[in-house]
Amino acid sequence: MPAMEIDIDESFINALRDYGLTAYEARAYYVLLAAGEATAGAVAKLSGVPQQRIYDTLASLERKGFIQARHTNPKRYAALSVRRALTNRIRQLRAEFDAREQELKERIDDLEKRAPKPKAGGSGSHVWVVEGEEAIIARILEMIRSAEKSVKLAGERPLFTLNCKGVFRKYLPEGVKLYALGKFEKVCRDEIRSVGGEIHDVESYCHYLLIVDDSRLLIVYFDDDGIPHGLYTENEGIIRPHVLFFDQIWEMHSESVSKPQKYTFYFKRDLANDPA
Repeated sequence: MPAMEIDIDESFINALRDYGLTAYEARAYYVLLAAGEATAGAVAKLSGVPQQRIYDTLASLERKGFIQARHTNPKRYAALSVRRALTNRIRQLRAEFDAREQELKERIDDLEKRAPKPKAGGSGSHVWVVEGEEAIIARILEMIRSAEKSVKLAGERPLFTLNCKGVFRKYLPEGVKLYALGKFEKVCRDEIRSVGGEIHDVESYCHYLLIVDDSRLLIVYFDDDGIPHGLYTENEGIIRPHVLFFDQIWEMHSESVSKPQKYTFYFKRDLANDPA
């Protein structure tokens, strides 16, 4: 191969790392894309990969579906096209993830049995403050994903309030029943119904409320600056009144009611144990 120099695009290298390539692998692949075909020594020289690491780097790239070797003497390497290589890699990552996910799922029962039991008055009696939209959304997704029997949702446009449109289609486990109280646009109604959920149209002063399996509760309210704050609990004494209130409102309404009734949700007072 004639003497040449290759200016490596570092932003391209960083993008390749999102697909699970090391910096050395990404640089070697970039050089082979530019050179077309090269020996290991040439790739090392042009990419800056240390000579003692180049053969391991090229072997790894071949395993990951980015390059192929031609068994000449000396051996030469050629890059697969970007689209073909990345498509191969995505399939590979998906297979690896599926295998890893199954392995991790199989370990849950064992770890659950071996986990230390909470002492009396432990976390189950607490109310946890969840600050920030990102943390609140993460809690919502965790609650929905782990639901076993039911999910109860209430609020004023709750799927839009926290940018959670689409979460039920993606995360609600099959067989879990979804009940929704509140005001919903058509796209949200369609999503709820697409997973077998039911809707009752109710005007509410509650920003966002989520009850999972009647045993976990998340309430979200917004301060005057529009910043969300969440309150999460697994305390049965706190959750039970909210479950009863939700169920009572549910029984009193149906989608056939032409004019929705207005109910005030005193969730904040209940959680604070305010006797007033």
